[in-house]
Amino acid sequence: MKTYGADAIQDLVIVGVGPPALAALYEAQQAGLNVVGIDKGPVCGALVKHPLYMRWFSTYDKLELCGFPLLIDEKNPTRREYLKYCRTFARQFDLKVNTYRTVTSIEKKDDGVFEVCAHDRFGRYTHWSTRNVAVGTGFYDSPRPLGVEGEELPHVSHVYTETHNYADHKVVVVGAGSSAAEIALELHRDFTDVTIVTRGDTFNTKFWVEPDIENRIKEGSIRCYRNAEVLSIHEDSMMVRDETGNEVELEADFILAMTGYEPDTRFLTNLGAEIDTSLNKPILSDGLETTVEGLYVMGTLCAGVESNVVFIENSRDHGTKIVRDILAKRSSS
Repeated sequence: MKTYGADAIQDLVIVGVGPPALAALYEAQQAGLNVVGIDKGPVCGALVKHPLYMRWFSTYDKLELCGFPLLIDEKNPTRREYLKYCRTFARQFDLKVNTYRTVTSIEKKDDGVFEVCAHDRFGRYTHWSTRNVAVGTGFYDSPRPLGVEGEELPHVSHVYTETHNYADHKVVVVGAGSSAAEIALELHRDFTDVTIVTRGDTFNTKFWVEPDIENRIKEGSIRCYRNAEVLSIHEDSMMVRDETGNEVELEADFILAMTGYEPDTRFLTNLGAEIDTSLNKPILSDGLETTVEGLYVMGTLCAGVESNVVFIENSRDHGTKIVRDILAKRSSS
């Protein structure tokens, strides 16, 4: 597997190559900067974890990168169509992405140059030297744990792919966000026995999904325990405390914990970047630079725990901001 950019000091290394990073790679390349990306999986690996048959809510024009057309039959691309688009974008502009390399450390040397270290699937290490680093690792690798006994059992998952794995079984979905509501509805319509457990009494989901999930609950097609607390998980069941304070055992062949994700800011804090601890959110300049000179952040990592406010359509310009900031510093030095 070819390695890009390890033989010379780069102007920018991007860690985590999702759509915002692809746009940043393009912008930096067009500006004449030496730039490479590093990702622990394939290009846009985080998107691979989305449900197989999902269709984006955003229309194609909101998801296009750097004016490169996304040509599809419908207004809203499917997961498969958008992954193909991202691959095509990277290939069309010959973007240099080191795939299947897990970054293990980022250090800043006394001379101001960063050293990025990563290993491949066989444990072989590679080092990159760069004047600037942009971290865009997102949050899909850091699911928010339930923190209860039995969470590690094999029938518990924080990732959902498709209904086929669960059809004709008893499934408990934990959560009240869009993912939990939409997954419960999809499972119900594919002949799955579904129960939802939520900590609150309402769903925080899309306006057209809310009446659908509430009506299915009202008619008894989907059971729902509101204001409930998960107590423990066992091989064939889950114990919860319902809103009356009673402990209830729920049968469960599978448990889908759609509890959201926590941003992983370890690279930032290890380098001394200041974090708003109330939101686990990095403090950033208008150019998306942290309080550490030369260290930038892009994508959902910018928002901390408020990850639902950053999407592809409003983060695809992050690369433009970062490259503009780097160039401005270069011209003033």
